[in-house]
Amino acid sequence: MPEARIGKAVHKVLELVLMGTPLDEALTTVRAELPTDSEQRRFDHLGTAIPSFVARVGQFRRRRRVARQLVEYSLAVREDLSVTQFYSGDAYYRGVLDLGYLFEDDALALLDHKTGVRLPGSSIVDQLEGYGVLAAAAFRHVKTFWFGIHWIAERAVEWSAPVKPSVVLDRLVPDLLDNIEAAALAVSDGPRPNPGPYCDRCSYRDRCPASKELRYEPVEYYEDDE
Repeated sequence: MPEARIGKAVHKVLELVLMGTPLDEALTTVRAELPTDSEQRRFDHLGTAIPSFVARVGQFRRRRRVARQLVEYSLAVREDLSVTQFYSGDAYYRGVLDLGYLFEDDALALLDHKTGVRLPGSSIVDQLEGYGVLAAAAFRHVKTFWFGIHWIAERAVEWSAPVKPSVVLDRLVPDLLDNIEAAALAVSDGPRPNPGPYCDRCSYRDRCPASKELRYEPVEYYEDDE
């Protein structure tokens, strides 16, 4: 899908730049990998927002005592939530953090890059809950978690309220396990739609009957009595 390729390309540029690659070099290299002119134009538009984000990260790092930067950081846990290797056969749940910062005051900020349209009033916490569970298992000394979404096109970063490890254990872990079980049941019982606010971001929304039913009110036609 074009949007998926564009999103991956922008993520790749951010990864390269945050790891020290010059911005122009990263943009040129990744842009050349996109197959069509339309995708390259969309990529160019989103790419104009990257310098401001990089500058913002630089200012942020100068203000805070950062102990460690995590870029495209792979994590995995077993069923008992003990840490394992990402590609290990006993991995029960795995994920890749777009960006994270460990601070010297034992706080951890997790940031997820989004190239899609920002929906005002939508919840952002649930998108990062799984990452929070992974991070809590890997960095057990952390006392506070911050979850954020980087809306690339709007050059905005939206943060959740701080989350304590007790909340991760008491709420996020059970929610994650329930979601994994529901996904497994859906696979064994055949795919089932789960319509909701994220339908507006799905690339298959125009093909999905459940999404159409959620997003559009039915129109009834009546024959003219005359």
